[in-house]
Parts: sequence; structure tokens; C-alpha cells
Amino acid sequence: MTDGTAIRILMIEDDDGDATHLQITLRKSQGEYEFHRAESLTEGIALAQKIDFRVILTDLNLPDSFGLGSVQQLSELFDNTAIIVLSGQDQEQLYIDAVSKGAESFLCKSEITPTTVHRCIRQSIERIKQREEIKRLVDAVQNQALVLETQSAQLKTKNERLERLHDSSQKFVNNVSHEFRTPLCVVKQYASLIADGVVGAVSEEQCRMLRVIEDRVDDLNNIVDDMLDISRHESGLLAANRETCDSSPIVTHILSGLQQRASLRGISIDFHADETETPIFCDAEKVSRTLINLIVNAIKFSSAGDSIVVTISSSERDREVTFAVRDSGPGIEPEQREQIFSRFRQANTQLLSSTKGFGLGLNIAKELVDLNLGQMSLVSSVGEGSTFAFTVPFDDPQTVAQRYFTRLQNIDADASVCMIRIEAEIDSELSQRAEEIHLLLNYLLHSHDLLIKTGPTTWLVIQHANPESATSFLTRIEKETTSLNRNRPQGPLPKLHIQQQGTFSIHIGIEALMKEILCEVENTSPPFDWNQDQCEVNHV
Repeated sequence: MTDGTAIRILMIEDDDGDATHLQITLRKSQGEYEFHRAESLTEGIALAQKIDFRVILTDLNLPDSFGLGSVQQLSELFDNTAIIVLSGQDQEQLYIDAVSKGAESFLCKSEITPTTVHRCIRQSIERIKQREEIKRLVDAVQNQALVLETQSAQLKTKNERLERLHDSSQKFVNNVSHEFRTPLCVVKQYASLIADGVVGAVSEEQCRMLRVIEDRVDDLNNIVDDMLDISRHESGLLAANRETCDSSPIVTHILSGLQQRASLRGISIDFHADETETPIFCDAEKVSRTLINLIVNAIKFSSAGDSIVVTISSSERDREVTFAVRDSGPGIEPEQREQIFSRFRQANTQLLSSTKGFGLGLNIAKELVDLNLGQMSLVSSVGEGSTFAFTVPFDDPQTVAQRYFTRLQNIDADASVCMIRIEAEIDSELSQRAEEIHLLLNYLLHSHDLLIKTGPTTWLVIQHANPESATSFLTRIEKETTSLNRNRPQGPLPKLHIQQQGTFSIHIGIEALMKEILCEVENTSPPFDWNQDQCEVNHV
């Protein structure tokens, strides 16, 4: 014995000679055994119920039992005890039948030796141990499964509650933001009317105060816009209506109102653009929002007499236009330059607390730049000022697509992309009808999708999708066009011919995907053999 404890054994045997022979054999074996004997099954069961035996050796011919019935009864009563059958018959079938009734092993009385009986007992005990360990492990797994099932149910309940709270918070933000707009608009309009002398003359100081009111109302409107954009972004509804744009008009459109705000603080805004105007591909409204946030931020951290410089520059090498806003403010410490783009974070400066806000502007500006397939950058020197800049790609399908695929790969390395070709049944001269289709398609896309105009009446939709979601997009087109056509006094929209080019993994590489885009733009044969059934792409 490894633990130095004698193994307690019960022998159920009515033959004195066989019992004595086994007892003597056990004494001669290597093991240490505590021997007990019962002469009938009934006596053996009674004894085993009082004493904990590790092993029961039982004969098959007992005064009150005959055959394998005794084995079955003992195994059912004492399932953690090794039952060993003793028999004068050495038959293979008898051994198999004994094991099937619950015995751990079988010994032929004529072959009992100290070695065989010791080995049989030890092996039987080990089998019992293994069976108990397996049962323990199974019970542990079942208990763990129950725990996991309970935890899963609890998590599901909590997730459902969080989703409801999230939806409620977004609805709250949307409702509150929209409710803010009406009174803010009224306040600004009345302040402007009074300042312009529409309802009577006002002094110069009163006019200045009214302009401050307008300025602060604009601040609130910007905060409302930021909150709405964040809410839409988190819900996946902040999409981009990207199209061909000119860069300078975007700046000039917003500059007059911002110059008025800056002048109230004695700050000037200068605008410089490249002489060569390069068309860009972007959502102009989101470029405007980004510029407004950056310029307002520059105004906040500038002092009277300072000048803010807005510039537009083009890079033929990088195929992009850069919008930059430079101020002469306090600058930003190096360790704070990454943090300020996080939500609800602002740089620590020595300016008055009046410059403080919610810290949403730079965060949402970065998100808007990302939606326009650009990059945000910051160059700052403490005590000298900061330059916030962002890029927008040229209106070039290949450049745009490459940036889109790179952005998608950064978001999801295992992304799948679906390409859908759409052609409108209209004359190429009817640009207004084509513009309607373009607006409709942009409206139906999500933030991770891309729409490229490949011809006067053709478009390529690139979706971050799987075959099922692509099918959903096609269903949305049909549903939306049907709905629009019911209420169009000028007649139904042009008929659309839609062809799903294929769905494939971005793992095939951006370079390979770019070849497909180039073929669509140049209207040449694609470099892929599209397998429509399996939704895969194979190189030709």
C-alpha cells in the first residue's frame, strides 16, 4: 500500500476451505489487507452496510443466492466498492457476464496466487478510483455548465436592459437636441433683429452684447450638433453623403459667420487657398462641421489681437487636399496631444474657465474626418500656438477606393466586401435624374459603405457586408424606390439595373481589389472570375 493503510476486504464464501485459502494467500501477497468473511449474501450485505469495505470478493454459489444475481445486487448497493467474482469455472463468457452485471474483475479459484490476487485487487481499486474521478469531473462539468447557463441568462437579461437604456439615452439625446434647436433659433433671430435696429435704435455697447448672445447661441448649436453626431455615430447611423466637391466654397460658406464671432473677441481670420482648385471627394457638410469645430476651438484659445489662419493646400503625390487651421494660442503639451481627441477631454491651459466646454468638438471632428476617408493631425508648440489639419482625398475613384479599403481593414481585419453595380435607365444628358439616383443610393448606405460614380449613369456600391446584408441592401432599394414613386408628381424614378458583382474577403489584398475598381471605372473586363453561388472571388 502506498499510504500504509490496510485494505479492508470482505469475502462472501460459504466454503471454509476456499475462505481459508484466500486468507492465507492474501497474507503472502505484497499488500496489507484487513480480512473479513461472511457465509451468505444476506450476512455479507449486512456487514458491508456497517463497515466500509474497499473490496468485496464473492462466490457465485451461496446459500441464499445463485449465479450473477448476487453480483448485480452488490454492485447496486455498494457502487464505490470493487466487486470481484470468485468462481471455480474458468469460462470467458462467465467473466464477460460478471463484468456486465457490475463486477470489476474475475478470479478463478484454481488460479489464485499471492501475485494474481494482489494484482486483481489493486487493479479493481484503481478502476473504482478512475470511475469516481470521471464521475467527479462529469459532475463538475455539469455544474459548471449550469453556472455558465445561469450566467449567460443573467448576461442576456443585463444586455437587453443595457440595450434598452442605450436606446432610451439616444432617443433622449435626440429629443433634447431637437427641442433645443427651436428656442435657440428664436433667441438668435430676435437678438439679430434687435442688434440690426429693426425694432428701434440700440447703442454700440448694446449691439455688442447682442452679438455676444448670438455668439453664445452658436456655441450651443455646435454642442447640439456634436451631441447628435455622437448619438448617430454610436448607433451606426452617421453615414457620409460623399460626392465631388470644390474645397474653397466649403470654407467661404462658413467663414462669414465665424469671422463675426472672432471679431467680437478682437480676433481676425485669414483664409488662403491654392491657386489650382482640385476637386475632392467628400461629404461637404461634414467637412464644414469639422472646420467649424476647429475654428471655434481656435477662437476659444486665442486672445485679442491674434490671427487665425485657415489654409487649403493640395498634394499631387498623396492625392489629397489638406485643410489647416493655425492659431497663436497657448499651445498644447506633448503628453496632452493624443488625449484631446478623446471624448470629454480638453487640454489644460492657463486661459480662463470661460473657454471650457464639453470636450466633444475635437472628438467628433476626428470621427467626421475618418468618415471622409481622411486623417487628422496636430502640430503644436507650447507658447506659440497650434495647427490642426485634416485631409480629404482627390475626386479619384482609385484613391478613394484605396483609402476606403485601408480604413475598412483597420476597422475589421477579417472584413468581407460586396460590390454591387447599378446602372440607371436614363439618358446621360439628364444629369438631374442621375443626381436623384445618387442621393437615393447615398441615403441607403451605412457609414462603412462606399458609393463611387463610375459613369454618367452608373455607380459602384462597395459594402462592408456579407451576402445576407447585401441582399438586405437590394431589398431596401426596391422598397424605397417603390415608396418614392407613389408620391412623385414628376413621375417614377428611372429604372435601375442592379448586378451583384460578388462578395469576397479583404484578405485577397487591397491591390487586387483596386484592379476591380479600375476595371469598373474604365469599363473593361474584371480581373476576377466571380463565383455567384459561393460568393467568392478567384483570380483568373
